[in-house]
Amino acid sequence: TGPNRSQLQLLSTLGFPDRASASAALQRHRGSHWGALCELQRLRLRPFRLRHFRGEGPGLDFTRADQQALVRQILATLPVASWGRALLVASLGRELGLGLVADP
Repeated sequence: TGPNRSQLQLLSTLGFPDRASASAALQRHRGSHWGALCELQRLRLRPFRLRHFRGEGPGLDFTRADQQALVRQILATLPVASWGRALLVASLGRELGLGLVADP
């Protein structure tokens, strides 16, 4: 039998709402939430780990839909003093149409 609704709901609340991939991970790990969660997290973090091992930065994508994530990334990668200044950088980057800046 496949994973039940509560197992899929748990993985959804942990940030993995795609039922197909969550269900497949649960089946591969014989219903183990921990095993499925580790697999799903490993897959999600793979692009980050590859960039990290290559020594590449993630770049700033001013076209991304999630502005909060962009502001957090600006705070983490650029020498800005506050959330307000990071928000200003994000807004100006969007307004100027900078798109993806590979090495900010």
